[in-house]
Formats: sequence, C-alpha cells, structure tokens
Amino acid sequence: MVAASSLLRFATMVAASAASVGAAAVSDAESTSSCRTKGGACTSGQEVSQEHLLLQMQSNRSSVEVRRHSDASAAADTPILGFPSSGEMKASGLWCSVQTPPDDWNLKTCPFVPSAAKTRVKVLTYNLFWWNLFGQKGGADRSAGKLIAKTAGSEGYDLMGFQECDDRWRILGDAKAEGLLGDWEALDGGHALGLMYRKDRFQLLESRAEDVGEDSSVQWYGKRSAVWVRLRHVDGTTVFYINHHGPLPVSASGGCAGSATSLNIMRVIAKHAHKGDAIVLTGDFNAEPSSSRIEELNKRLNKVYSGTSMGGVDHIFSNCAQDAQGQNLGKGVGQFGSDHDALSVTFRFR
Repeated sequence: MVAASSLLRFATMVAASAASVGAAAVSDAESTSSCRTKGGACTSGQEVSQEHLLLQMQSNRSSVEVRRHSDASAAADTPILGFPSSGEMKASGLWCSVQTPPDDWNLKTCPFVPSAAKTRVKVLTYNLFWWNLFGQKGGADRSAGKLIAKTAGSEGYDLMGFQECDDRWRILGDAKAEGLLGDWEALDGGHALGLMYRKDRFQLLESRAEDVGEDSSVQWYGKRSAVWVRLRHVDGTTVFYINHHGPLPVSASGGCAGSATSLNIMRVIAKHAHKGDAIVLTGDFNAEPSSSRIEELNKRLNKVYSGTSMGGVDHIFSNCAQDAQGQNLGKGVGQFGSDHDALSVTFRFR
C-alpha cells in the first residue's frame, strides 16, 4: 500500500508529465464530463486519481510495448479475415487514426454449423478495482478470488480477462487457493490488463498487446490497450480472445476516446483472427450502451451480455451469439468487493 504523501507526490509528477506532453493528450470537444460516474453520482477526483495512479505506476509508459508470441506453423492454417476500407478515416491526423470499414461490414456470422458437436468455452471478465480492493483492503480475504472459484462451476473457466489488475499472478493465486482448477497461463497486456487461458485445454498460437485508444484530455491518464491471444482447443476449435479497458471519461466520444477506439479494436481482430475462428471480446469499456464506442461495436459484432455497474460499461461480444448464456456474478464475496460486477458467458462453439 502506497502512503498518502507518496501518492500525492506521484500525482503531481504525473500531472506535470501530462502537461508537458499535451500533444499526446487527445482533445475531445464532444465530451464535457470531467469525472467518472458511479451509480449516477460523480466520484471524487481523489478516488479517480488513486484508481489510476496504480494503473500508471504499473505501466507508466505512453504506449504498450508490442509483445508477440507466434507459432508460425500452427497460426498460418486458414486465411486472416482482413480489414476492408471505405476510403475514409476516423480520428484523422491523430496517432489512433484508423480506416473506416464499409457500413455493412461486420463479423456477426458464426463460422460453425449449428447442428455440429459443441465446444464449451466459459469466459470471465472482471474489473478488480485494484487500488481499493487490494491496495487498501489487502484483497478483503480473497474476495475476488472466492468469487472466481465459486462461480467457475464443475467444468471451470476457460478464459479470463481482468482490468485494473496490478498483479495477475496474485489474483490467479487467490482464485486457486479458493479452489479454481486448471493449469493456467497469465499474460500481461500492459496498462493493468491481464488475460488468462487454460493451458491444459488450449495451445497458444499467437499473442500480442497494442494500444487502441486514449483518454480524453479532460480526464487524461494515458493510452489504452487491448491484449489478445489466438488459441487452439484440444478438440481443434480455434478461438481468438481479446480483452480491453476503455478510455475515460465514461462514454466520451471524439478523438482517440470515441468510436476510433472501437474501430481500432475491430482492426486488431480483423488483421489477426482467421476465418473459422470463434471471436470473443471482453472488457470494461468505460462506455455505456448508448455511447459511440458501443454503438460502433454493435454494428460489427454481436453483443452477448452486458453488466449494470456504472451505467453498464462492462460488455462481452462475439461472432457467435447462439447458445451463449450470460450471468452477472456480483462484485465479490464478503463485505468488500470491486466497484464492478464480474460477468461470465458460456459459449457452445461448433
């Protein structure tokens, strides 16, 4: 736990650094909110600063260093989907500028035959509220770990995505101590993002993390990334899984905080997922259902399930919506938990 005086000194340095690189802090004329809302009320600046001080201390560089794993012989099995262009650009002139695909382009078609045998894949997404739940409350008697283990079920989770996760091995250890089964790999996505998959059920084909958006200048803490893996299940099904934590303020539009973030996520998917892959996108998008970010994603993928915390900013998308069952798991087990609900979806692919 960081002393209050140290946090204040660090906050001063972060603010000074942000001011000195103002060109990197994207102006967002369409966004007027200067705070993050929780349950309809504006949080204090101190709480938001503490929350994101930990994010910045964990990853205070301006962008995610690309880390790639690739099994070339295994990954080059089917053609890559490809990202078409309409000839127009979103966020033109900014680092996050991205080609806009045709309006009717989407990845909403599941590549599997409905009558075929099914591959069960259970996915969890969970914003861990790290600075508070772990930094101030020491994990609250493994509150988050207990929730994960308790809700895994007899067959367990296959994929897990975490936001505001300062130590991915700590949360995995807490969950395993409470009974979570399986042999897990835990990947660092930068900017306090974590992604985990069952090594005893999947072969890793490729993985990477890259920046896709940035906080608005009115509430700037840095760039925002997405971390993804392409996996082959033991039964042969390939899964492209991507996890994201979205820009602030909540539901901001314009610049690198608006729909350009969603289009960059879709660009990452389309340039790395292959034809025949099941696609799953999870995260705390910091974007409500009516926001430009989620409206853009709704055009391109099937929204399978959404949470209700903070106006509904946690979402799960996929190209396969049939036979998918979602559940809101709550914030933790015991007196204290996250400020977000954990969400799970069980898919039946193939």
